Amino acid sequence: MRRAPKIGILLPTLCSLIIAGCGRAGPEIVPTRGKVTLDGGAWPKPGVIYFTPLKPAEGFPRRPGTGHFDTDGTFTVTTLDPGDGLIPGTYRIAVECWEVWPEEKPPGKSYVAEPYTSPARSGLELTVEPGTRGPVEVKHDIPGRASPRD
Repeated sequence: MRRAPKIGILLPTLCSLIIAGCGRAGPEIVPTRGKVTLDGGAWPKPGVIYFTPLKPAEGFPRRPGTGHFDTDGTFTVTTLDPGDGLIPGTYRIAVECWEVWPEEKPPGKSYVAEPYTSPARSGLELTVEPGTRGPVEVKHDIPGRASPRD
């Protein structure tokens, strides 16, 4: 005669299998990092580089990414989790580094030339292809507001 298995043995085994299958679900994210310079050199203060989705890759969601940089300009991009990267797609890029924050003394004073503070006007783009084995490297030299390139 067969005995029914005891629930005390099966339940922990079943829970372990369920938990093991519960990794981070979500879209593919490609590690993305880089360096931005200001007029070919260091930044006077920390700043942020923004990746605004222009067109997501086929079947992928549209999500922005950001990278915080220190005076050396190096950054890693975050979309969902710290430093995870970008979801495949095409992005427009903008950079912020404030001498005087707008909240402190409107209208604020940026170290960055005006067109580069706007993703729509910076002219900087990045495409991350699906299936890319990262990391994707991003490098840009950003003109300062007093630069002859304004």
